[in-house]
Amino acid sequence: MSDKRLLGKCSVLAVLAVSLLLFACSRDKEMSNQAIVQNELFTLTGDSIIEDTIIAWIPESMDRIASNLPLARLDSLYGNIDSLEVRFVQGKPWRKRKTRPTMMPEFICGQPLIDMLYEMSAEGVADGIDKNGNFVATHNYSRLYCAIYLSLACLKPHQAMSTLKTMVDRDSIIMQREGQWPVVNDHIGWSTAAWEVYKVTGDRQWLAYCYHVIKKTLNINSKVLLDQSTGLVHGAGYTSARPLGPRRMTWMGYNDLFACMSLGNNILTGNAYAILGEMAEELGFENDYQKDAQRIKDAINQHLWNEDQGFYSSFLYGVAVPRQAPLTDNTSQAMCALWGIADDDRAENLIANTPVSDFGVNVTYPASTPIEPYFVNSSWATTQAMWNLAAAYTRNENALRRGLGALYRAQALYQSRGIHIHGINIDELGTSASDIAMIIRVLLGMNFTPEGIEFSPTVPTGMPGTKSLKGLNYRRAVLDITVKGQGNEIKSISDNGKLLESSFIPCDVEGNHHIVISMEEGTRSSNKVTIHRNEVILPPIPTVVWTRDSGHIVDFVPGLAYRLSTNGSLSAINDSVFALPEVDGFTEYSVEIAGKYIHGYMSKPHLDFHLTPQTAFLPDSVGGHTSINVTVAQGGDYLLDVGYHPTGTLDVREVEVNGHRMGTLVMTSYGELNINGLAYSNMVNVKLLKGENTITFTQIRLPKAFTPCQLFHARIIKR
Repeated sequence: MSDKRLLGKCSVLAVLAVSLLLFACSRDKEMSNQAIVQNELFTLTGDSIIEDTIIAWIPESMDRIASNLPLARLDSLYGNIDSLEVRFVQGKPWRKRKTRPTMMPEFICGQPLIDMLYEMSAEGVADGIDKNGNFVATHNYSRLYCAIYLSLACLKPHQAMSTLKTMVDRDSIIMQREGQWPVVNDHIGWSTAAWEVYKVTGDRQWLAYCYHVIKKTLNINSKVLLDQSTGLVHGAGYTSARPLGPRRMTWMGYNDLFACMSLGNNILTGNAYAILGEMAEELGFENDYQKDAQRIKDAINQHLWNEDQGFYSSFLYGVAVPRQAPLTDNTSQAMCALWGIADDDRAENLIANTPVSDFGVNVTYPASTPIEPYFVNSSWATTQAMWNLAAAYTRNENALRRGLGALYRAQALYQSRGIHIHGINIDELGTSASDIAMIIRVLLGMNFTPEGIEFSPTVPTGMPGTKSLKGLNYRRAVLDITVKGQGNEIKSISDNGKLLESSFIPCDVEGNHHIVISMEEGTRSSNKVTIHRNEVILPPIPTVVWTRDSGHIVDFVPGLAYRLSTNGSLSAINDSVFALPEVDGFTEYSVEIAGKYIHGYMSKPHLDFHLTPQTAFLPDSVGGHTSINVTVAQGGDYLLDVGYHPTGTLDVREVEVNGHRMGTLVMTSYGELNINGLAYSNMVNVKLLKGENTITFTQIRLPKAFTPCQLFHARIIKR
């Protein structure tokens, strides 16, 4: 054996020996200061990863990340999940190029694994730009918005600007994705990415353009999506919609999905109003947009915060009585912590109380499948990165170390070798942007504002040494940034050798600047982390046959804890057949199973109108505008829906009562048909006066051409 091969083999054995020692000491004990993270499943240092018999390391050639992970191991662990065959494939392994990507800053921290991951990510960002100078986008724009916010706006602001412009049509953000708007409507996330680009560039022309686009888009959204009763916006976001797919909520059609009010959409909408207010101030316009942002923030905390669990529900759902879904969306939760939605001690509590696995934070909890987060959804890297930012923001070092370890492990073991599930490509650009965000936003602590850059680094235990980023372009300056030591408090900061009184660099700096920051240990809020090591899967959704005064659970399983929901109030069910309680008004019933840790999704709701609904037949539409007169004996709150004949496309109508907007009706071709061939829209809360009322249905023009539905009759139900 040659000396070089022997040296390489000895290096691997040395890494293995040290890692095994650390791993053996880590179980159920405080993490070693020599590791970034140690847990029950793996140990990660700045040099290597060891997970049972799997090891990853940097070879002597310093041109790749080597590992002995076999695909057969993944196939044996995850090969058959929920009766779906999962096959893992390997793409082209990554190898460091001889020349670095142009216009990308250089990063060195002295920890070979972290340095090599940065090199891989820098190449990933450079390769993520197409021939037109735009970022390579998937159908899921949400991931791209998040990646631009995380680091792409800082690294490639002009490409980010160009890409975002392609997502605008007729001066508003493109809403039509796979023909689903307004059912799926997370397009307003564009605002967060666009604002980050302005903070980096200071481009006033871009600012004016974005202000106009966001303002017009929010005006459309408020007209179509706003729920008058809760103050939230309707519709499902991308991550919120996933658990509502055919593998989970089989009873939900598009009309039901529109009735949902998701955490993610409402956070992005509230943040868009806050951004619009800041843009208006930059442009010198008087405005009240911060009040709109505060209104949505208050509604989120009132309706989506789960006090018992200590974290936010992913969405409200139901036909007429909105209820919290039994899971949370962790990308959105991180946004709550970072953007001031979770105030007081809620931000700290949700980072501490939300269950995460040793392999990282799942996109949703409980996860939709037991496959580890990196594979179950390719937005995992951006979700983990946002969670890590929130952990650093709340000064939870334990959560941050675990989060960094999870992100680095997945990139080193899987992305470096192109390992992915067959048919589901890795989000290379989002993963690369997430890794670099850990350097820019966490280790260097850069926060861009319209006035300049605020520095607030967090360098956790297990990542000693000097962190150095060279050649970062910022407006008219080139920045070299060095962070020395560990901790989350700045001991001193200098610019070109001159000590600064604050950790702020103004936006009008020019030329070359060398920022040197020395760190020291500061305060920590909490080191609590809630780890789930046992697989937590939502209980199955019961199938119920309803009669006038009873229900029958068709797939009843003795021993499971069934609960009857009566307008949201839960009571126990002890048999497959159960009596319904006597009620004196409109009631929505459903059945769910209480699991060991969490309730399952509700069954398809059953509506007891109590009184026969008042029916009003609708005349033929003229120009998309139809009115009816309805007389009621008692004024108050009513529910309204419409029976219609589906046409195979989407029809959306604004509802006004006596000239006051009440809500939006969505009618799709996916509605369940009754014996008369009618489907029913979602329900809208309306307020009627005693006597005669005029109800108007006005078509809302959609970005995509459609054939209007034939409205048959409206049902008026007393609440």
